[in-house]
Amino acid sequence: MKIRRLVALGCLVVVVIAVAGCGLPIDNSPQAIPADEMPLALSESNATIPSVSRLLGSIPEEIYLLGPDAQLVGRIRYLRPPPTPQGMLDALETGPAPTELDQGIQSAIPSSANLIAGAQTGGVLTVVLDSSFGSPRPGQATYEFAQIVYTVTSLPQVHGVLFEYGGAIIQPVVGNGSFATSFVVHRADYAQLVP
Repeated sequence: MKIRRLVALGCLVVVVIAVAGCGLPIDNSPQAIPADEMPLALSESNATIPSVSRLLGSIPEEIYLLGPDAQLVGRIRYLRPPPTPQGMLDALETGPAPTELDQGIQSAIPSSANLIAGAQTGGVLTVVLDSSFGSPRPGQATYEFAQIVYTVTSLPQVHGVLFEYGGAIIQPVVGNGSFATSFVVHRADYAQLVP
């Protein structure tokens, strides 16, 4: 009789231990999810969140939009690390958040734009423009180029920008409204647009 009770008690202990082992692990602090284990719905895009909210593990980066006075204004977007030129361009394409629109902040970048980060050599990034830039709105070309240049040069590895359109390198419009004297443009070429 005692042996049966001991066996039954032993079986009960094994069942309780097995059931307890099926629970979720408990950590003392948050743990990063490896990229290869990230759920697809969370990892599809390296794009940004247009509002000031952020996801765990994201880092703040500055994109440039246009303030009510037609001057460049930096706005924070949260990107998945490490920040890339393409991630910055994707963030710029999303334009202002609703709260920023309420403050009179806009973007000269066409809403249909598809900006592509091309090759980068010696700190100079090539940005490929699509057909939405074929006929910029009057007076907007300067602002479009300025927003792109200031946004991608927020990254420490990018110092200058080349623009490609239709398979050819083009001379962009600079801050004073004239065409650049060089194919490579820098922040200094748009100094007039910064408060």
